[in-house]
Amino acid sequence: MTKGCISFSCTSLALVFVVGCGESSVKIAAQGDIIVTELMPNLGDGEPQWLELHNTTEAPINLGKCEISNTQKQKFSITDNIIVEPQDYIVIASGGLNDKALPQALTQAEFNYQTDSFELLESGGISLSCNGELIDKMTYKVDAPTIAASARSWQLEPGSTNAKENDNEEKWCYTIMIKKHMYGDRRFATPGKASPICESVMPYISYNDQKPVLIEGIDWDATLKVAEAEFAMELSTSELPIWAIRDQIVTPEVAAKIAILYFDNIEMLYDTAPFTRLDWNHAVWHFSWAISNLYRNGDIAVKKELQIAYEDAIKRPETLERFTYMAIDHIRNDVVVMGDVHTPAHNRMKQLIVAPGNPEYLQSYDEYLENQRSPFVLKSIHVLYTVKTFFSKIL
Repeated sequence: MTKGCISFSCTSLALVFVVGCGESSVKIAAQGDIIVTELMPNLGDGEPQWLELHNTTEAPINLGKCEISNTQKQKFSITDNIIVEPQDYIVIASGGLNDKALPQALTQAEFNYQTDSFELLESGGISLSCNGELIDKMTYKVDAPTIAASARSWQLEPGSTNAKENDNEEKWCYTIMIKKHMYGDRRFATPGKASPICESVMPYISYNDQKPVLIEGIDWDATLKVAEAEFAMELSTSELPIWAIRDQIVTPEVAAKIAILYFDNIEMLYDTAPFTRLDWNHAVWHFSWAISNLYRNGDIAVKKELQIAYEDAIKRPETLERFTYMAIDHIRNDVVVMGDVHTPAHNRMKQLIVAPGNPEYLQSYDEYLENQRSPFVLKSIHVLYTVKTFFSKIL
């Protein structure tokens, strides 16, 4: 909790506001006492942005006469008292902070101070100084201009809340903005609270860089047989074998077979029933995404074989009821998003690609058949998921 009287005056920022008064502080901040533990950069007009500060000590600290600045030489001074209680957090927030604009996870967030002027640019550094002494600083950067990388807060991992650790880039990670997403409760933004487990939201992703995602020793004939078998089941996950190989270097012959599979099955996906959280929207998006990546990463001969499929795939986002803008971002953006977006996708991919001699993947088509889930097993998984989801909503 914070106590005291606060008003801000700004240099390069038009920021003036006042909150109520109370007791004066007990301690003036010294180096390392207050550190930056989370921030949300300004990723678009009207989007929420915030800066979280944490008192690492066992005594209340007064931030009066302190100054926050960034590497773009914007700064503001705290002219009166802000009391940050021991081990507590304060959040200075700006831009779009209303329930309609904020994502689900943040509608109930408690922002301590709010202004329409304070700005955190997409990259740079933030520093806090008090009485002319540097208290803390950190640098950050939003790496890729894609939906996949936007709407992420930049958060310090638990156990690293000290001035030394928050200077280490490896101790920071992106979080998602929507609580109860497919990643569970561990990776959502938490302004004003202790951070959850800090893991990479997209641990296997690569942007415009094919080398990190290449897989050695793929048996293309066997892998395409896996794809044919999955399509024959007419599921909302049937496109995943092609999605799994979307970032690989393929020959024109393989590209031609994939183009045939695309036109033979893309319309079928619209009529598939949901499987757990995946439905036809997800399937159409991922199949079109696969064609787009294979085309854009291919040479002239590969592009020739995929040309018609690609021209069709880039129009598919507008047919979706969900994921439209994210699909556009992945299929038509100049940035080619490669790699497995999350751990479940990474693990599923290993069950669909045949790469003899590579122990991470299937060794043969027969191994795929041995491990293939029957319609009864798939139905049971979906029923159990539906029941679990129902009770989680009412509890």
